[in-house]
Amino acid sequence: MTHVKEKIESIAKVCHEANKAYCQTIGDDSQPSWEEAPEWQKQSARNGVMFHLDHPNAKPSDSHDSWLKEKAETGWKYGAVKDPEKKEHPCFVPYEELPSNQKVKDALFIAVVHSMNTGQSKSLTFGQKAVGLNFNPSGSDAVGQCKQKYADAIDQMNDFRSKPDTLPEQKRLASVAITETQGAQMWAVKALTWKD
Repeated sequence: MTHVKEKIESIAKVCHEANKAYCQTIGDDSQPSWEEAPEWQKQSARNGVMFHLDHPNAKPSDSHDSWLKEKAETGWKYGAVKDPEKKEHPCFVPYEELPSNQKVKDALFIAVVHSMNTGQSKSLTFGQKAVGLNFNPSGSDAVGQCKQKYADAIDQMNDFRSKPDTLPEQKRLASVAITETQGAQMWAVKALTWKD
């Protein structure tokens, strides 16, 4: 049990520091270091880590919903400016209403948890790895769903070419199909996230 608590603490600290660094890149210097963070903020990070360890396939929107639920349960509400004394936060809105630069925080949090929990979470399929399923900085559900569909197609071709009775030319064609599907997935994600 002590090992698990230490692991959660370690991952929560890195998530917090990654969030702090990201916030600085968007002009928000209000985040304290882990050592200076109040206990409620540290506990929020720990809760987020536990949520993602328990739900390894959770999307950025799920991460935000979990955070929002925790904030509501501890008395927080919407406020135009983050104010811990009043328990007000500008991100106390549904995920769809978050600005894109705030959605990145959920994707970043997930990436840190999974990268530090290697070997512990549900492993990705060949197709999911090929499309980078866990990389979704936009936090878009549409992107996640799109990537999963392409991952499924890649897995189907990979399974086919791995069968012992598959002919060499069939294996070559399946490999080409996998490569082309990866390219199509990248173009599809670009289309889904295109902004003028």
